[in-house]
Amino acid sequence: MPTIKLNRENVTTALLIIYLLGIVIFMVVRNISITPDRFFVFLLIGAVIAGRGISFLRDWLPFVALLLGYEMLRGFAATTSFKVHIEDIVAAERLLFFGNTATEFLQDLFYRPERVSWYDIAASVIYFLHFPLPLIVGFFLWLRRKAEYYKFVTALLLLSFAAFLTYLLFPAAPPWYAANVGALNGVYKIINLTIDQIGWTWNLSSYYSQLNPNPVAAIPSLHSAYPVLVFLALRRYSQRLAWVFSLYPILVWLAIVYTGEHYVVDIIPGVIYALVAYYLVYHFTQVKNFVRLRLRPLR
Repeated sequence: MPTIKLNRENVTTALLIIYLLGIVIFMVVRNISITPDRFFVFLLIGAVIAGRGISFLRDWLPFVALLLGYEMLRGFAATTSFKVHIEDIVAAERLLFFGNTATEFLQDLFYRPERVSWYDIAASVIYFLHFPLPLIVGFFLWLRRKAEYYKFVTALLLLSFAAFLTYLLFPAAPPWYAANVGALNGVYKIINLTIDQIGWTWNLSSYYSQLNPNPVAAIPSLHSAYPVLVFLALRRYSQRLAWVFSLYPILVWLAIVYTGEHYVVDIIPGVIYALVAYYLVYHFTQVKNFVRLRLRPLR
């Protein structure tokens, strides 16, 4: 585990991470959607401040381009001709929770449509941190240990495109969608309602405003998968950092279930996808050797 020393590199890294966290807070307060294309500009500014602007463009442009490509393809997956899974997902969730769904339970317990609670805002903010978090962690790894950065972004892209293929072949509706078609009762899309009630808007970048949304991309939940991959990547770098971060995935899972964006049965595949992507990338040599042994012809 790396030791923390008060040297120029550590101070620079800390200041840049504080700068990026400040940008996130600023964008949330000013109601600016934190999309990868926008956040990339702030990452570039940070890299220039660190005197590594050219290196940043070389290392980050392919990754961000592929990530934006995934976002474009995710919208195309909404046009699939495969049957949208609604009732069977509700049935699976109710089987898991003895006749109820976790979203129904949490919203019945906590949500009040006539007012906005602090935890409604907190859950919405956590939902919006879906992209900034892995980008900040990727930037941290890029500053500190490039080999770990390359592994992390490769695993993130593998995870994202594997999810896209699943959305294409197995479109699955989230709880709010099921409520809209009558498959669930008393479930609200809390994030949209919270945004409307506090006067926020979906202030998207020009790129994202042109993308097709995909309302049936629930399984696997990348909102649940990305924090798990981040935790595993941080654990490789420093177990101390990983354990500081360890509660965050749980907060994300609670937020996306409470707000009606995902079921628990969406979260489980998301965690599995993250574990598989991590293992395939970070333990590629072991995987390759295992496959080679399994495919070796019998003598």
